[in-house]
Amino acid sequence: MTNMASIQNNQFLASYDNAPLFEKAFKYGVQYRLIDETKIDEIVNDAATGTIQIAEYFGTSSHLRTNLEDAKNRMVSLVSLYLEDTTDGDLDKAAQLLKEKPFRSLSRGGSQMLKTLYAMPEDNHFGTSRFESESEFIKKCLVNGMTVKKYRQTFKSCAQFDQEIKFASWLVNKFVASLNTFNHLFAPAEHVIRTSLLSLAYGAKKIGSKITFPDENGLFEIFTSIRKEWAFLGDVTYSNKFLDELPDTFVTYAQETLLSIKNDDFPKIVNQSIPLASVFADLKVRKYFYFYDALGKVSKFDKLLAEEWFSFTNGTEDDALLLTLFLCVASGLAPKTELKVSEAKIAVSNIREKGIQEKEVVKLIEKAPHEEVEQLLALWDDFIEEAEPYLLDKTDEKLKQVMLFLVDYCNIQKAKA
Repeated sequence: MTNMASIQNNQFLASYDNAPLFEKAFKYGVQYRLIDETKIDEIVNDAATGTIQIAEYFGTSSHLRTNLEDAKNRMVSLVSLYLEDTTDGDLDKAAQLLKEKPFRSLSRGGSQMLKTLYAMPEDNHFGTSRFESESEFIKKCLVNGMTVKKYRQTFKSCAQFDQEIKFASWLVNKFVASLNTFNHLFAPAEHVIRTSLLSLAYGAKKIGSKITFPDENGLFEIFTSIRKEWAFLGDVTYSNKFLDELPDTFVTYAQETLLSIKNDDFPKIVNQSIPLASVFADLKVRKYFYFYDALGKVSKFDKLLAEEWFSFTNGTEDDALLLTLFLCVASGLAPKTELKVSEAKIAVSNIREKGIQEKEVVKLIEKAPHEEVEQLLALWDDFIEEAEPYLLDKTDEKLKQVMLFLVDYCNIQKAKA
């Protein structure tokens, strides 16, 4: 009874000991005579040989004392990692392993854990590869003190990435598309999966064509057909026959993704109060993946956006007219490129009351032709940085200073005499 209490006390104290698990288990094993003199000599000799091998593995000279010291510490870390993963930190079980297995085999166990992790994808994009070598990766893990908790968390994430890439690859093959193309584009696997399932479930039936992995126009057509069918039927029909062909390991993921499309994306796609082009612009960036036109042709979607932008601007490139348009949107006024003085004052009052609606300005600018967006954002950023002190200066009660500023930069039309 006393011996059992002593063992429990040692286990409890060990949890507060920052020493590597190997050292704690070794002391525990010696104390409770699980490890005898013969085993101690065996561990020492095994460690000496293993230390030289580890130094050589990491490309350092085994003749320098500092290198051997580093190698010894790394070997202890590898053994400790393996022991803790295998025993969940139980000192008695760890000491038993030290007794039963050669020290170098325990070190190889820890090394194999990290090699397995290295071989797994570190993100869920096609075509990504680790920049560092296997030995550099293991060295980094050991230098940074890879704990079992961190190892298991990382392994779980990497296993999820691996599953996503395998599922996405299976779907790409179903579309008879080239994996090399996806690798070249570093396509996000989760976006490829979502796009594939949308196409398989809703694509061919809606647009009446052979199922292929969509380009931007094809994806927008699917969105359009979904909105039209919802407006006509109040529902959207789909096909789930392809689920019967899925390997069992992917079925749950597929069902969860289809449910997410229905619950998260459909309410936005079918909402008639929001322009479909705006919905598509948002979802295609955050959730979907499609092929760009390799010839650089303007897509139907880009044409829709450009038409909407042109309806506001009439194609003007005049900074004063554009800044007037941005001022309207930033203040909540209807977008226009010309303001009366009275309207400009309303814009200022709105901003002082509700703040500058910068996000709305950015949304508007994103409707411009792609090649103009960066320049337009810079125009707005430069303007608002200088304008903000005037727009928000409540001491300028009669709006005299702010109007002088806006007349210089915007298209403010004074009342005719």
